[in-house]
Amino acid sequence: MHRVDRLHPRPTTQPFSARALPSDDLAHFVMSTHDRGDSPAAWPYTGTAQLNLPAHIVARWAPGGSVVEHLDTEHCRLTLGAWSWAGIAGILATFDTELTNLHPPELVHACRRLTHRWATIADTENLDPSHK
Repeated sequence: MHRVDRLHPRPTTQPFSARALPSDDLAHFVMSTHDRGDSPAAWPYTGTAQLNLPAHIVARWAPGGSVVEHLDTEHCRLTLGAWSWAGIAGILATFDTELTNLHPPELVHACRRLTHRWATIADTENLDPSHK
């Protein structure tokens, strides 16, 4: 374990040159990059679901690159991506709320597969007396 108060930083002795800004309008550059929250990040799989939670709650915990759309005071739509349909389903499960209007159908199937896997785990745990 290293203690911060015992670290002795050393200069790298490697000079670097400042890069030119990518745009004269830095605010526009930042707003046009990925992962800013108003368009989904580029993932192999992207899906949407309506959550029974206010948008401000979901926006606080949604992964970067997700888009949260306010529907009313108690509901929002979340668009997010992951490396698999099961990945999206797992992220949606972390919100611990009712989900409706899932799209595309592949996301619905992934949710069903995960539900089956989790039910199998629960059944196995109940049968094994050593897991008490």
